[in-house]
Amino acid sequence: MATTSPSPTQKSFAASEKAVGAVEVEQIEGTVRLFDNDGNIRKIPVPSKDPTDPLTWPIWKRCLVLLSLGVFGVTGFGVVQSPPLFFSQIIAEYERETRGTFDASKIAQLASYPSLCMGIGNFLFVPISTMVGRRAVFLFNNVLMLAAIIWAAKSGDFTSHLAARCLQGLTCGISDCLLPIMILDMTFLHRRGLWMSIYWASTAAGSTALLVAVPFVVQGTGSNWRTNYWFWSGFSAFSLILAIFCLPETLFPRAPTLIDGQLIITDQYGNVSVIAAEDAPDPIQSKQFSSEDEPTHSKSYLRALRPLKYQQRGLKKFLTAYAEMAVSLLNPSIFWVLILNSLLFGGLVSQSLTYSTQLELPPWNFSSAAVGTAQAGSFVGALVALGLSGGTVDRVSGFITRRNNGIREPEHLLPNFILPSCLAFAGMILYGIVGGNPEKHPGAGWIGIHISFALYYCGFIALSTVTGVWIGEATPHWSGSALVLVCGGRNALSFAISNNFSRWVASQGFQNAYIELGGVLFAVTILGGVPLFLWNKKVRRVWTKKLRFDLK
Repeated sequence: MATTSPSPTQKSFAASEKAVGAVEVEQIEGTVRLFDNDGNIRKIPVPSKDPTDPLTWPIWKRCLVLLSLGVFGVTGFGVVQSPPLFFSQIIAEYERETRGTFDASKIAQLASYPSLCMGIGNFLFVPISTMVGRRAVFLFNNVLMLAAIIWAAKSGDFTSHLAARCLQGLTCGISDCLLPIMILDMTFLHRRGLWMSIYWASTAAGSTALLVAVPFVVQGTGSNWRTNYWFWSGFSAFSLILAIFCLPETLFPRAPTLIDGQLIITDQYGNVSVIAAEDAPDPIQSKQFSSEDEPTHSKSYLRALRPLKYQQRGLKKFLTAYAEMAVSLLNPSIFWVLILNSLLFGGLVSQSLTYSTQLELPPWNFSSAAVGTAQAGSFVGALVALGLSGGTVDRVSGFITRRNNGIREPEHLLPNFILPSCLAFAGMILYGIVGGNPEKHPGAGWIGIHISFALYYCGFIALSTVTGVWIGEATPHWSGSALVLVCGGRNALSFAISNNFSRWVASQGFQNAYIELGGVLFAVTILGGVPLFLWNKKVRRVWTKKLRFDLK
């Protein structure tokens, strides 16, 4: 049996010799023995002795990296969501400058187009990171985001403003995909649910808390909407400083490791796959998996902060990523989670387009500064999501895994989709009912909008967390590209919802439009999740046989 906490490939062949009596693990995509025969958790991926290996970093160093990623995420998500808070001011200014010829209906493009560009950014920058390293791409996007925020603050007309907003979306899109991949780079399989939850909840809580504060800052400095961008530029500059001095390269080429007669393979996205040793190609079978082969020399901190680290066969990896995205779309589990997340993100953007207008109108008559308090509900929802998806994901799937003789199946994660989907569904329905009928809920009825934001955002963060872990386990060989496909695709597909939502409201009415969107979201969760829980293992078995991957 394997040791309780395997050191870097330590005693790997001895471990395989002691595997007598172990429960046999079927060799299909996503099935991993996470517990040994004594019920102890294995450290997978297996760390090396190289000091640049993120899995060997002390906890303070990982937290410092998480802080750098979190500040970027808070800034990116915050600045992308902030313009709807100031739509009335922006429209008034453009109408004055154009002498009343400005088409106010175009203002929604400042919120919908960045979501489309976020998807494009994922499709572009994540594959590039496999060629030049994560650090280089992260530094570049920090610089680009700061420039885009300043551009928006100094823009002279709507067209220039919209172009700057699109560039903001292009750069902050990596918060959806590349930054979670960097977290995968430095975490073990059994703790990824917790670390991903901390990332998503902290970035969501931080951005929403600042979205509550920024309208009051703008009001206190003369009610100029451009102050909003100068506000976020400070956080963007801080993010750039952290990236330069506190974020080493997280991409680490990890050699296959033999445990209990199985090869543990970790790809360039930090995802794990397992095959039987006898099924490996000859070049890998002939390799000696010994800790003596691993580098033990120390490397300076400055060298770890090099801005560029070109990877071997980088161009091939870059081009292969797009082919793998196309293939991943054929996988039912990836197609399902793509549609689910597209609806989820579309609902989030659709809420942001209307809540400030609803709160400013009678009977609530919120000031332009007070409308941001709706984000207080999102802040609370993000904090609840941390507890809901942080330890819960690992506990629920870990409990099912133990009952399955320590064999981890990706389907063990699917129950974690249920409660967040219910919360998002409830939040969307409540928002439609209260926001669509303000005359029926005078006085403190606006509290319903705040509660709806809390419910929906809690579901959004929890589902985003589980999605990342699900993709990593359901399709380990293709999961890096699948994660890019889902994160980039959800932004692109949600654009079709958010950009046309005003017509949906005009056709169905405010209340019905949001209830119908919430109903579709919940239906996709159940109608897709239940069949996957029952039959996805058979799909993975076929997937493994038909698409046996090349490890050469």
